[in-house]
Formats: sequence, C-alpha cells, structure tokens
Amino acid sequence: MVHQPKQPPAYNPHDERYWDGDDVLAEEQRQFEICHGCRLCFNLCPSFLALFDLTDKVDGDLSKVGNADLRPVEDLCYQCKMCYSVCPYTPPHEFLMDVPRLLMRNKFVQTKEEGVKLKDRILGDQDLLGKVSSKAAQLVNLANSMTPNRLIMEKVLGVHRNATLPKYHGETFAAWFKKRYGAAMKPSAEPVGKVAFFHTCTINYNDPEVGKACIQVLEKNNIEVVVPEQECCGMPFVDGGDYTHSTKKMESNLASLIKWVDEGYDIVAPSPTCSLMLRDEYPANSGESEVAKRIAEHTFEFGHYLWKLNRAKTLNKEFTKSLGTINFHVACHTRAQSIGSPSAHVLEQVPDTTVKAIEQCSGHDGSWGVSKDYHELSLKVGQKLFNNLQQGEPSLLVTDCPQSAMQINHAMGVKPVHTAVALRDAYGLPNA
Repeated sequence: MVHQPKQPPAYNPHDERYWDGDDVLAEEQRQFEICHGCRLCFNLCPSFLALFDLTDKVDGDLSKVGNADLRPVEDLCYQCKMCYSVCPYTPPHEFLMDVPRLLMRNKFVQTKEEGVKLKDRILGDQDLLGKVSSKAAQLVNLANSMTPNRLIMEKVLGVHRNATLPKYHGETFAAWFKKRYGAAMKPSAEPVGKVAFFHTCTINYNDPEVGKACIQVLEKNNIEVVVPEQECCGMPFVDGGDYTHSTKKMESNLASLIKWVDEGYDIVAPSPTCSLMLRDEYPANSGESEVAKRIAEHTFEFGHYLWKLNRAKTLNKEFTKSLGTINFHVACHTRAQSIGSPSAHVLEQVPDTTVKAIEQCSGHDGSWGVSKDYHELSLKVGQKLFNNLQQGEPSLLVTDCPQSAMQINHAMGVKPVHTAVALRDAYGLPNA
C-alpha cells in the first residue's frame, strides 16, 4: 500500500476537515499501518502495545478496524510525544506522520461529539482549583490526605486513592513576586536580558519555591524579570479533550504575552510542558497565527534560556558550592522540543559537579498518572526511570518536570529538585 496521504493530514483545527470523524479514522488507519510495519515505538508506552496487539489480530490490514477497536489505543496515549521524537516518518518525510497530534485531534473530535466529562471539566481548570484551594490551603491539603475524602474523589473525579496530589500554598508565587518586587525585578540599570516569566499554574499554586528560585537565579545573572498576566497553558484541558476551554486559555495567553515580546522580552517557563505548549501547540492549535509563531520563537524553558546565556558568555559562573553527582531526569516534553538537555549542561558548569542525563519517561503526564484507571500502569511505565535514578548513589536528583518530581517521589521516597533550586544552592543563595 502507498503510505503517502492523498492530501496533507488535517492538523489545523481551523480546517473544516479536522472535525470530520471519518477523516480522523481514515488517517488513523493510514498512520497505524505504517506503525505496524515499523514498530520502532513498541516499548515507548502502553498505547503502542495495545496498537500492535490490535494490528497483529488483523495482520496489519487496518481497514478492518473501526473507532471502537481503536479506543483503547487512544485512551492509553498520554501525549508524552516520545513517538514523534523517534519516528523516522515525521515531516518533512512524505508520510507526514504525527501520531500524538493525530490522537489529540481524535480526542477533540470525540469530546465534541460526546461532550466533556465532568471530571475533565473540573480537573482541567487548574486556575480555578488553584485560586479556590490556595485560599484554604491547609484545609485542602489535610482533606487530600484523608482516606474518606480520597475514596470520594476516586468515585466522583476518578482520582486514584493512592496517587500523590500536589500541595497548595496560602501565598501564590505571583503574590510573592508582586509583594517583593512590584511590577518588575530589576537587578541593575543595564540588565543583560529581559524575561517575561510564564510561571505556570503548577509553580504558582503548588510549588512556589521553584518559581522563587528561578527569579533568584535570573537576578544573579542580571536579567530583568516581569510576571505578565497569564492563565494555565491549557494542557490539562487538552488532556481531557476540551478544545473550547483549552483554546480560551491559549487566546488569553497569546494576547497577554505578545505585548511583552513586542517590547523585547523573552518568555521563560520553568515547566517543560508549558514551554512545549507555547512553542509547539499554540502555533498548531491557532492555525499557525503570526502572534503564536512570534511568541513561540521567543519562548524558552528555564534551562534552555540559561544555556542561551552560556553560549553568549554571559552566564554567571560565580558558584560557591559543588553539587556532587547528579542524576538528571530529562523530561519527555523537553526532548519533544528538540533542544537537547540544556539544564543538564548548565548544571555541568558548576565546579566539581558530574551530571548523568537519563532520558526515560516517568509515566505521569498529570491527570493520566493520577487517574484510577492508569495510576498503577503509570508507575510501571516509570519503573525504568526509577531504577536508573538510583544508580551510582547520586548526591542529588534533578528534574524540571513538576509532575515527574511527584511521580519519582511517590515511587522512590525522594523528591528531585528543579534545576533552579540546584543552581540557587550552588550560587550559595538563601531560600527566598
């Protein structure tokens, strides 16, 4: 069979064909037939195991499978993007393969037809959850630790009773920044760079220490920082197939961030997932709008931005403390951006510090990893990573992915720190 599509796949939601269920099925059949013959992704995630079990049953003839047959394959995809990273047939190859984007499209089409589930509406709105929970942080954290409440959450929201949940803080990162610096953090009259800090909902509500450490490190490097008006990047709504609300988040962020880009600021995000959204998903889901593409060009992961400073020979290397031996987890969404392992390279600039980069998936993803259906499976996915993180008796575990940090802590009893926290300590800076 000829595997070239008769016309380019509909990856643009502004294309009327994007929402055609028959077209989605035909494209799944085409791409999965290629997967059947290749199998390079056989050990990447449970989705491909389910796919190859299915294709073997029909001897690779995907015309024999329908929507119901493919649903298990679709449901097991948690958008780690690793299959795209290793696939030999992605654009510009004539086969135009993009399984993650195809399955994202499929989920959007499904929920448009079937409606968004209540649990996905609730768990998708991390801004609302964060605003409400931070006002009563101690009570919410206590309730999230109590067995009766967890049993109710499992039944109503589908959150596994044993999954680790993020903690909430009474003071958000955004509130701390405004109280400490006002409108902007200006380390000098002549900063070497200007950053619009996209703090992400996770850092803002659940892990403000990481955000504070990021600011301290940027200040040490003579970088001016502002914190723009912003909302969640929208990935939690994407996970639930809620195109409408994920698009609202995207449009709000695009309108806010472009003002800062136009004023010469780079956008820096401490979370790989959020920088991936701004760099890759916003252009695609906006129909390749010029605003989204311009923002994407000026967006960096935290470590990626510091590595940019290093290449420009402006990275401050006045470190006062060695970090020893670091086992560094390279997040899937960092790898998906094709930027290498910039945070690991930055940490290697600390004297007497050795960094081992481990490129394996933690299996978390957010809502997928805490769901009652997939939590235990997610831990099995992450087992190779957990095993490798223990090798060599490291002094420190580091990951830039907040969800992976929770997953690693849950499995190993040791919570990795963010690159910013490690660098703050290496600079000898006190906790903010």
